[in-house]
Amino acid sequence: MTSQMRSVLIIGAGGIGRRHIIGYRQTGRARLTILEPDSAKRDAIVSEFAPEAACADLAEADPAAHDLAVICAPANHHVPLMRACAEARLPFLVEKPLAVTEDGVDEVIAEVERANLLARVGYIRRIAPEIINLRKQIDEGKIGTLKLAYLNSSQEFPKYRPDFQRTYYARPEMGGGAILDAASHSFDMLISIMGRPVTVGAMYDRLALEGTETEDTCLVSIRFESGAMANLTINQFQKRNVANAEFIGTKGNLKLDHARLSFADDDSGHWSETRDFMEGMVPMEAHQARFTLQAEAMLDALDGLADPLATLQDARVNLGLALAAKRSWIERRFIELE
Repeated sequence: MTSQMRSVLIIGAGGIGRRHIIGYRQTGRARLTILEPDSAKRDAIVSEFAPEAACADLAEADPAAHDLAVICAPANHHVPLMRACAEARLPFLVEKPLAVTEDGVDEVIAEVERANLLARVGYIRRIAPEIINLRKQIDEGKIGTLKLAYLNSSQEFPKYRPDFQRTYYARPEMGGGAILDAASHSFDMLISIMGRPVTVGAMYDRLALEGTETEDTCLVSIRFESGAMANLTINQFQKRNVANAEFIGTKGNLKLDHARLSFADDDSGHWSETRDFMEGMVPMEAHQARFTLQAEAMLDALDGLADPLATLQDARVNLGLALAAKRSWIERRFIELE
């Protein structure tokens, strides 16, 4: 099956928008139009990437003239932009998190579903080959019945986003912080592997990063409908870049260290069957490579093929979990999820 060239509207040309632009360009299957209200950002993107067109607002972009939209604006703009896509019957991928509050979320999801519109959410790890392989091994019973998971996703965030104090990240009302922004990816991995969360408790604070109004650290404990449990730790100021996830079953353990997947079923202290799915790449190179894989998957979905990407309903569960985690610390109690 030969895929046709698609007209893709990239909404937002910040850091994430730039990654999507590179990803879709690398597929060789997309003609890009960039929507960015900030003229300096728009001019910089035009100079660097020479897209088919660039515009300042949605009316100028004419959503109905495109095959796909990729919504990369700050999360507080996601609901109105999803609604605009639904009204134009324009398939879309929206960046995570789905929103920053629950206001209007269920209504726009219902509108998209009534329109029978292709819509996915940019949880980039869904397409990562190491996580696809991890999920497959768990589903096939490699470690027996999954009971527990420990995750640590910590790094020196300012090294990778030196402009973080001037971006959405610094403001909770725009979806920034360790829970809505960073932990959202880990929540998605846990939901896709362990199922529906039912209880959450958390602690969080801004321990180190100056110039923001958001937390840079969180400790989150989750129980799932199956009875399995998970513990997630994140800080965004430590020097060492850590991305570890260990899944513990009744017959063995599977561990991810960035893109290296290992298995153990004894107490020797040694991991066996180790495979590095991004061998030779540094973490940020691997991260960018996933945007191309995600773009390929989204274009395949437009062609009617199956895809592994997160749905709006998946992201709705994720948002509920994140907001409940924040509430749990404010109220100093575990929160039962609806």
